[in-house]
Amino acid sequence: MRNEVPCSAEAEAGLLGGLLMDNSMICHASDLVAEAFHFSEYRDVWQAIHTLAKKNKPFDVVSVMVQLGEMGSSVNVAYLHDLAQYVPSAGSMRRYAEVIEDRYRSRQLMDAGSEICDMAMMPGAVAAEQLDKAQMMLAKLATVKGRRDPQFIHESLAKYLDLLQDLSEGKNPAIRTGIGGLDKLLNGGMRRGEVMVIGARPKHGKTALALAMARNMARDHSVLFLSQEMPINQLMHRHTAAAGSFDLARILAADPEDQKMWSAVTAAARRLEVLHLNHDDQCSLSLMDIRRKALKVRRERGLDVLFVDFLQLMAGAGEESRNRELDVIVNGIKSMALDLEICAVVLSQMSRKADEHYGRPTMSHLRDSGAIEAAADQIALLFTDWAHPLSKRTKEFQGYSELEIVAHRNGPQGLVPLEFIGQCQQMGDWLHPIPVKQSSTAPTGFSGRAAKF
Repeated sequence: MRNEVPCSAEAEAGLLGGLLMDNSMICHASDLVAEAFHFSEYRDVWQAIHTLAKKNKPFDVVSVMVQLGEMGSSVNVAYLHDLAQYVPSAGSMRRYAEVIEDRYRSRQLMDAGSEICDMAMMPGAVAAEQLDKAQMMLAKLATVKGRRDPQFIHESLAKYLDLLQDLSEGKNPAIRTGIGGLDKLLNGGMRRGEVMVIGARPKHGKTALALAMARNMARDHSVLFLSQEMPINQLMHRHTAAAGSFDLARILAADPEDQKMWSAVTAAARRLEVLHLNHDDQCSLSLMDIRRKALKVRRERGLDVLFVDFLQLMAGAGEESRNRELDVIVNGIKSMALDLEICAVVLSQMSRKADEHYGRPTMSHLRDSGAIEAAADQIALLFTDWAHPLSKRTKEFQGYSELEIVAHRNGPQGLVPLEFIGQCQQMGDWLHPIPVKQSSTAPTGFSGRAAKF
């Protein structure tokens, strides 16, 4: 068994020597961190070079020697002169940087493995918690920022004009959600690499909306729906009721004499079996679990869209606070969407304060909204009048829901009127006149925002 620490003295020396001789080569190594250099002398030299580069100052042998002195490093001028004998090509510099980064990640993996071994040996530790922490440590290592080089505007313009031509010919890269009002606000639908967060209180229909979107998107694209709240059979009950436009309660009863029910189930099955839809019902998912399942579906059947129901049920990552844990999780999902070139829809629970406010919820009602707002491309808040504790349940608002886009990184905010037929678990565009709430009939606690319905 080999016991050597993964590193390459030759690559580290070659890279630093090349930088000392040609400062313009820094563009090939700008993503490296000091910790990527295994040898302390090379690490000191890199820190000195990096410090001077940030100040837009030259980093020749003399300048770096002065900077090292200010840092209190023991590296001497003879050592730097030896390094400066390396004069690699630009191609070699790129390769040296790749080798250094690769060895650094291998050392990180070794450190994580050692820490996992130490956790496993701790007396009285709960195995499930240890597994969650271990998975999150590995998930963090798996999240790598993709490198992108600057692009000259002439090249950007050519690609942009090609995109406009495709759009004019109806070749929209967006993945339609099947909700007309939502697709209009999203300029045609969701795009790969984007993350949409849908927040709502319980009973307002967020799972029904997510399942409707999943069915619509699965007609032409591969979809993975991760449910941490319902087993797959319950999801299938809801799909069947919606696809068959039939009463969910009668389907659950499964009366052998109910011929209308069985006919509706048969018709729904025909519509559902052609969908490219995958389900999973594992509870307390970690970020590593999501990535593993997404990669499995992508490898076997392709993957375009990921749904996670819902964020607050995900396993912790051992961070100092739940807000920090959700920050890691949401950003991990965003990184994964970019890495796998998929779009993701994440459902999120809202705080009970939304029940004290009669009207559309606001961003402040979204649990841990700070972490979510920073990572999400769109944030949509769902409000169903009849589901609110303060609702008068007037006839004109029966079945009426609203999805408000309150944050949109690449487009407008706006309101999407929806029809929610709870009996059949159907959610779609509202095709009737928009009901108007009369302020004189508003109960105590009514918010003026709701008057804009």
